[in-house]
Amino acid sequence: MSGSTASAWWQLLRAGNVFTAVSNILAGFLLAHGEWQPVWPLVILIVSSIGLYLAGMVLNDVFDLEIDRVERPERPLPSGRIEPLTAKLIGWGLVLDGLTGAALAAWLIGSWMPLVVAGLLALTIVGYDTVLKQTPLGPLTMGACRALNVLLGASACTDLPQHKVVFLYAGLVGVYTVALTLLARDEAGTSSPRAVKSASNLAQSSILAVAIVAVLVPPLKLGWLAAWLILWIVVRIVTYEPYIDPSPPTVRQSVSRLITLFIPLDALTCVAAAGWPAGLCVLTLLAPTYVATRRAPMT
Repeated sequence: MSGSTASAWWQLLRAGNVFTAVSNILAGFLLAHGEWQPVWPLVILIVSSIGLYLAGMVLNDVFDLEIDRVERPERPLPSGRIEPLTAKLIGWGLVLDGLTGAALAAWLIGSWMPLVVAGLLALTIVGYDTVLKQTPLGPLTMGACRALNVLLGASACTDLPQHKVVFLYAGLVGVYTVALTLLARDEAGTSSPRAVKSASNLAQSSILAVAIVAVLVPPLKLGWLAAWLILWIVVRIVTYEPYIDPSPPTVRQSVSRLITLFIPLDALTCVAAAGWPAGLCVLTLLAPTYVATRRAPMT
């Protein structure tokens, strides 16, 4: 594979984003289990999540090909660096990979729950990429994808319905996702200050709500609360930039930063669920995210 082809695939897959999907899985798993056991179902669910996430990235560009020919002709498919048929086959293959991994995890734990959640996630991803992205349901569908990804991590728990805090956290991650999706909708054009402000308020509110939910898990500690407040301030700063300058480069940069913030968001939740070592472990995902995004942008 030549350097230019490899670069095109990095750009198509948006490889830096995938570590945020992994952090979602870890947060859901630790909220449900409180520890890193059982290990093998966790590892397999991470692989399943990666497959489904990358499938969503590839199929998004496959079904957006005609739009990208006009708005983003530099993308790998409209520029001709990757054949659309090849991308389509890879995308559907990744869907199959994700579902196969979930089926294996289901077999290991003796419960259909991982496969059920992965199936719902796959349907939601395909629904978003094919018909829902450009509709008013688009941001809600994207939020559902993230929420289901958190639940996929928790699905290794055979009594998942009893873990209400997992569903609450997944829902709030979904709300945060809706906010950044609303901000990203006009990244190819100039966003209105009103739309940016609405997305900013929604993102900040979801961060504060997650902090409140996480307080329900362990006894509240001052240092941990301070970390949440710092994260809230960071989100406020990131979403303020496109409010002042709603040009496409600024919006794209802010969206990329908000996507990256999934990792510290999940890491703080892992602190609440399993202690500081767990949170710091999840936080190390920022390193490969940074390396990958140096090669290809997140959006």
